[in-house]
Amino acid sequence: MRRISIPSKLTCDLAYICGVLAGDGSINIRPNKYDYAVKCVGNPKDEKEFYDIILKNLFKKIFDIEIKPRLHDSGTTYGFSLSSKSLVIFLTEFIGLPSARKNNIEIPPIFLHDKNLLRAFIQGLADTDFCLSLKKRYKNYHYYPVVSGVSISSKLIDQVSDILNNEGFKVSRTTRRYFDVRVNKTEIAYDVSLYGHEQLVKWMQFIGFRHPKHLRKFELWKEINKNNKRAVSAFNKLKEK
Repeated sequence: MRRISIPSKLTCDLAYICGVLAGDGSINIRPNKYDYAVKCVGNPKDEKEFYDIILKNLFKKIFDIEIKPRLHDSGTTYGFSLSSKSLVIFLTEFIGLPSARKNNIEIPPIFLHDKNLLRAFIQGLADTDFCLSLKKRYKNYHYYPVVSGVSISSKLIDQVSDILNNEGFKVSRTTRRYFDVRVNKTEIAYDVSLYGHEQLVKWMQFIGFRHPKHLRKFELWKEINKNNKRAVSAFNKLKEK
């Protein structure tokens, strides 16, 4: 593999990549075997476009490296893996991303004091660990949007919740237990959710998405609610910005 170029300054694209890695990535260090690896994978059913276009272009732009997304984990995931000591050291020691399990992951302090970097990090996290759902309401054909995210890190969800609350969002914060077949035990997950047309529009103004599947769902929300006065009113506020 050719040498990776380490960026000399913080940018929103770099913060976004770090958010993606906080969501779907893992950093593994085994110094005794000189093994320094960054892996990032998602669901092959709806993630290929994201990896093949969005992340491939960003890694070329930021690190001057060509990633080659492919199937991993016996075909159950899709993404990329990079072996690079310099990249691992940059991400862990300079940025502050953790290696190994992410149950204690948090927003790196290096991004906390710049709102644009902070928003870009959350956007990367949202493109991997959040979803936009459309719930059918009552007996009409209008669909009610829900933006929700989940993490095994209580600290990370607390931080995101606090940031959104401070920006005027109406945040729902919950905790649930689930059985993880990968480790054969019950785990705890932490959720943050935003409900309703106004909250979705505010999300798109403040954070937004880059992931094609989320953007398509947003376009679908607009189309199926084009006769819903409340949704149209909320969307018009977005166009005015």
